[in-house]
Amino acid sequence: MTILLILIALTFIGLGLGDPLLGSAWPSMYGQFGVDAAAAGILGMLISGSTIVGTYVSARILRRLGTGVVVAAGLTVIGITVLGFSMANHFIILCFLAIPLGFSIGNVGASVNGFLTMHYSAKYLNWANCLWGVGATVTPVVMTFSLMRLGGWMAGYRIVGVAQLALAVILLGALSQWKKVRLDRGKRVGEGTKEALGAAKLLRLPGARFAILLFFFQGGLEATLALWSTTYLVVARDIARETATSWLTLYYLGLTGGRFLSGFASMRVPTRKMARLGICFIAAGIITIALPFGWNLMPGLVLIGLGVAPIFPSFTHCTPGIFGKQHTQAMVGFQMASLFLGASTLPPLFGLIGSNFGYQFFPLYAGILLTIMATAAAILYTRHPDKGAL
Repeated sequence: MTILLILIALTFIGLGLGDPLLGSAWPSMYGQFGVDAAAAGILGMLISGSTIVGTYVSARILRRLGTGVVVAAGLTVIGITVLGFSMANHFIILCFLAIPLGFSIGNVGASVNGFLTMHYSAKYLNWANCLWGVGATVTPVVMTFSLMRLGGWMAGYRIVGVAQLALAVILLGALSQWKKVRLDRGKRVGEGTKEALGAAKLLRLPGARFAILLFFFQGGLEATLALWSTTYLVVARDIARETATSWLTLYYLGLTGGRFLSGFASMRVPTRKMARLGICFIAAGIITIALPFGWNLMPGLVLIGLGVAPIFPSFTHCTPGIFGKQHTQAMVGFQMASLFLGASTLPPLFGLIGSNFGYQFFPLYAGILLTIMATAAAILYTRHPDKGAL
């Protein structure tokens, strides 16, 4: 049990290390590749689009290979592609590298989140995603150091890529532990015994359509916040690039701390209240960063991070209660595919808005996404009050 949890923790840290890279480095990257700032949306779309495919097929791949092989191989590919980003000399190369990067993120993320959702309580899901936040918090610090001391964003990508490969080596060396756990504990920690349902059958499950809509806007909101916060600070609020990149750390600190505290709070506070509290914190943070002052930006980013913290674990942990354990792994993969579909389409949309009308509309855009997400959640879980919903 202890070894298994350590392996899961390493997986989440490895996933977290890569997520803020593009958002924190992009203000320093795009000029070197001769593209507009809005081109970040293209990379985000490619990464998220391939992640959709990875999450959708994750249940089938998991049944064939097992969790240990999926996470170890996935982190290996992620580390290699991150290093490839640091060596690229053309924007087209970044686009090609984004595809295997996203596919591996989808496979690994859906596998470990589905595994935790089926076999562990909400506190473990919160704490595991807290460790994702640990990795995500470290990355902007590394990128800031690289910009200020190591000559540019490339060094930051290389440091993160090497770290992810080191974690992958540890996971590859521990494959026998995953097999041992599967043999010792049987179905309780296995990858499931039922055949994964296809998209058409999943959509016919009661509540599935609203769940997909909910995760779509959740993914779009979180990806928009991660990708465009730094650009908003630099372009719309006249904050220096290095300073804005370091301030992004505050968002991930709030997210990480919030998930750590959410793990304890989930032992006593109903999941519904945890999610509502998170939505309120996000709203407060968006309003705060929109205020026309300078002092409000840093606390606003912290508030947003604290609000984002319980949202994904809370929504995900309700899946078995709504759809049944027999459909949980497939439904988690489908929900995460919807999440990444939102992450691939909604941030590029703001890129178009920002480049044509101004990046000062970032808080308004994030507020609209939050409103739609909250409305979808309220409708879904009101209609399914007796099935372990929020």
